[in-house]
Amino acid sequence: MARGAFEFLAFNRGIISRRGLARVDLKRTALSAETMVNWMPRVLGSMSMRPGLGYLFTLPGATKTVPFIFSASDTAAVHVSGEQTRVSVDDELVERPLVTAAFTNGTFTSDLTGWTSVDAGTVNAWQTGGYLGLAGDGTNVARRRQAVTVNEPNVEHGVRVVVARGPLKIRIGSTSGGSEYLADTELNTGEHSFAFTPTGASFSVDFFNQNDRLALLDSIAVESAGAMVLGSPWAAADLTLLRHDQSGDIIFVACDGYRQRKIVRWGARSWGVEEYLADDGPFRVENTGTTTITPSGLSGNITLTSSAVAGSGIFRGTHVGALFRLTSAGQTVSDSFSAENDFSTHIRVTGTGESRRFGVTIEGTFTATVTLQRSVDEGASWQDVSTWTTPVSTTYLDGLDDQIIWYRIGVKTGDYSSGVADCTLVYSSGSITGVARVTAYTSSTVVSAEVLSPLGGTAATDVWAEGAWSDFRGWPSAVRFHDGRLFWAGKDKFWGSVTDQFYTFDPDFEGDAGPINRSIGYGPVDTINWLMSLGRLIAGGAMAEISCRSSSFNEPLTPTNFTPKNTSTQGSSPVAAVQIDEKGLFVQRNGATVYEMSYNVEGDDYKPDELTKLVPELCESGITVLAVQRKPDTRVHCRLADGTVAVMIYDRVENVVCWVKVETDGSVEDVCTLPGTSEDAVYYTVKRTIGGADVYYHERWALESEARGAAVSKMADSFVYAAASADIITGLDQIGRAHV
Repeated sequence: MARGAFEFLAFNRGIISRRGLARVDLKRTALSAETMVNWMPRVLGSMSMRPGLGYLFTLPGATKTVPFIFSASDTAAVHVSGEQTRVSVDDELVERPLVTAAFTNGTFTSDLTGWTSVDAGTVNAWQTGGYLGLAGDGTNVARRRQAVTVNEPNVEHGVRVVVARGPLKIRIGSTSGGSEYLADTELNTGEHSFAFTPTGASFSVDFFNQNDRLALLDSIAVESAGAMVLGSPWAAADLTLLRHDQSGDIIFVACDGYRQRKIVRWGARSWGVEEYLADDGPFRVENTGTTTITPSGLSGNITLTSSAVAGSGIFRGTHVGALFRLTSAGQTVSDSFSAENDFSTHIRVTGTGESRRFGVTIEGTFTATVTLQRSVDEGASWQDVSTWTTPVSTTYLDGLDDQIIWYRIGVKTGDYSSGVADCTLVYSSGSITGVARVTAYTSSTVVSAEVLSPLGGTAATDVWAEGAWSDFRGWPSAVRFHDGRLFWAGKDKFWGSVTDQFYTFDPDFEGDAGPINRSIGYGPVDTINWLMSLGRLIAGGAMAEISCRSSSFNEPLTPTNFTPKNTSTQGSSPVAAVQIDEKGLFVQRNGATVYEMSYNVEGDDYKPDELTKLVPELCESGITVLAVQRKPDTRVHCRLADGTVAVMIYDRVENVVCWVKVETDGSVEDVCTLPGTSEDAVYYTVKRTIGGADVYYHERWALESEARGAAVSKMADSFVYAAASADIITGLDQIGRAHV
């Protein structure tokens, strides 16, 4: 039998540009195609039509889906639309059933009718603007409570809580003060929705605050039937700027132009969106001018007054939420005691002779023993030095020349009976540094503030520093965990938290674990579009990619071992980068070119390599989203501005970089992936035109095992699968057809 030669064309290495067809020197050219739409090659070599998109539910409009991955088997999807957030679990929106329970006066319109005062603290009252205001005294708790009648026992209830100024705590139980439905939970400013199933005829809700600064509750309500919807700050136009990273049940979110937020899972069906707050930094450089700031008090809610001329002061309306760090001239600590085992903060005494003398003042009506204590090891241990049982105004001189001693005053365990003892220590030398957050703007010279750590005096001080973050100074635009720190970045700055303390940026924290507060210090003021935690922390600037180096590749970053250097000058588009093992992928500033960032031994740093060399026109409409699928192959889904998707099948071991196009009857608006067992879950948000109107559908790729031509083959888009055969299939309003 005669032998013959036959061409075998597999087309399983994806698209190649028409301009690259002459590259006959590349083996992959013979296995590529000029056009390949809705086909899916495998690294192994086969190729098949892509699976269909299954309809799950309708979204209200343009939506960014953020993956929530607590573990490989514990996932959810957070759907962020314009100023709204929803959550789906197991491909179903979290919804609340119809119940008829209701709070009395849950909006606090004009008073606190319906709410019982319990364990009243400093403030337990209605506040102008329609708020429940609560402020303890540091020891005692301000508390309000309400019992709600249940008409549908053993049915899940959802309770929505809106906090105007946190933190405050909530507790939910079946009885007055009970907590079996929700134990004491601290809420920051934002919206929260808690699900629980009352078993009796009523449930009880407590709100309380032990802090001596005012917390404001805006509203509480039993939720209506339907999807759980939480308010969130981000406008629809800014959704592509969301950057996020997760630790446990918390997703930390940065977005250029917005204060940082946290998306919090309180329970399987309980979620919240609240402000991320760091109470001790970071700060800008300390004031070097003559302008002073005068606080009206040492703790609680106070005013800050600038010495600048009215109209040209240092404060702006956009300073609300900003921190100010004030260092006093001299030291004053003051506290009120109405319980045992409670002490003030300390003063630090140094010098010799009379320079060590400090004042002690005790006022009020009380039955208690007030004790002055000292420490030689900055509070590690305390020793009694003097006691009083009645009001007094005196001084104390210890005679411990040339020693550094710390002093505090308070009431020991067993020494309190009744009343309130107001105690103050005043020392003319040294200083105390405290922090306050601006809560309201009065003028360029006066703002209201809450004290976060006690101040050291009420005299004017020119030793102060403004917080790095505010509507006035701007907010970070990127976030990432790296080397045990939570890093934020924006403009030309990097801020790393204290190691393993993701809310602490205290500049007085010493050692290698201390906070990192660094500027790039060279080149243009760059917008940081993303952060990646590779072997080094890599930042994507608009003009360059920046490698944050320590002195050795394997050494962690520290406050004194942190050097940002340009590792590439490609420049990055405002598209979130993605990580694949030890490599990272980002979009170049032209918006159409994908680069791989990998370690280069010769340069001892991360360097970029273009992945779209053979398909330069494929993404020219502009990439807006990158999402990585790991099973059955590693695939990078690149959502394009024209509503299509460019998918890259990627395997560096097999030297596979294969591009294909995905299209559907509509415009793909977003892509998200979640880990699966045999195959990862891939979700598209698709804008379709149904009945002449635009609708937004959340749809999921069918598994490849469901699209192989068997009895069930899910190949249609926006399909709804009915497991049992039937003459009439209902539930197809989303498109009017299904594939069974």
